[in-house]
Amino acid sequence: MEINQKLEILAEILETNASDIAPDDNLDKFSSWDSMAALSLIVALEENFGRSDIDGKMIKSFVFVQDILNVMEK
Repeated sequence: MEINQKLEILAEILETNASDIAPDDNLDKFSSWDSMAALSLIVALEENFGRSDIDGKMIKSFVFVQDILNVMEK
């Protein structure tokens, strides 16, 4: 999957436009980055990338958008 498609998935979760997201953005930049967004991310990672190994502890370790993109690559 191309980065633009990944950013579209993140944009939906973060309730923003994909053009407003960059890999080096701190997730704290997004007011919508909360527990509901984290749950949505877990579901999206499982549905779109087959990642059933993602848990809350891993999500809490994410600081930058790139951290999420890295998990999408594995």
